[in-house]
Amino acid sequence: MGRDISKLHPRLQKKIVELQALCKKEKLAIGIGECMRTKEEQDALYAQGRTSPGSIVTNAKGSSYSSQHQWGIAFDFYRNDGTGAYNESGSFFEKVGRLATSIGLGWGGDWLSFKDRPHLYLPDWGSTATQLKQKYGTPGQFQKTWDTGDDVKEVIAAPSKGGYSRKQFIRDVQAAIGANVDGIAGSETFAKTVTISEKNNRKHKAVKPIQKYLSSIGYTSIGAADGIAGTKFTAAVKAYQSEHGCIVDGEITARGKTWKTLLGMT
Repeated sequence: MGRDISKLHPRLQKKIVELQALCKKEKLAIGIGECMRTKEEQDALYAQGRTSPGSIVTNAKGSSYSSQHQWGIAFDFYRNDGTGAYNESGSFFEKVGRLATSIGLGWGGDWLSFKDRPHLYLPDWGSTATQLKQKYGTPGQFQKTWDTGDDVKEVIAAPSKGGYSRKQFIRDVQAAIGANVDGIAGSETFAKTVTISEKNNRKHKAVKPIQKYLSSIGYTSIGAADGIAGTKFTAAVKAYQSEHGCIVDGEITARGKTWKTLLGMT
């Protein structure tokens, strides 16, 4: 399987460098595992435990293009300090996962149905490849947009210089809901989220950070960050929900999927 970082989405390449620097600072030795995966490589994995030796490790056929690895938006990491590649002692994978989410990556350890702790990805298109398949059909068509900017509207984690980062957004939300303010969305932050909509908590302190963040990632129709969840707020939330595989109702439900995607937890 490929470990060539240069074949990944350009923004993910930058995120890997950023994560490596953070891990080095925290004395967490990581190595980079699987990156881009071809159709043939995915088929070989699918065959494992079925028509070839080994245990079943995936339910995604290569021809289905259902693996994030096939789209160049994901990579796996491993422990690289000589204690074992997947040794979890000291909450190693949890610590790296939290550093990753703090810079806008999605972490497989946050998945509910299947936890993939070594897996990190760009969360712009949700936690699966469904939205990418619907929009582009094949990874090859998606890759053509990497240099043309055709996917700028969807590339939500790259605000302009001086923009409103996800980490700052998380910090502001944490302050608004009374959670520990560290810029890292964990279980405590998620547990304390509240329902935000025109009908519920319309003027909650968390409304303004949501408005600022949605605007910073391209949903400029939300208008000014006035701290009021009105009609523009609802329209922008619906647009975000539609593009991120959430229930499209304009309501950010407490501990629901919309909150999880906004906080980078899916």
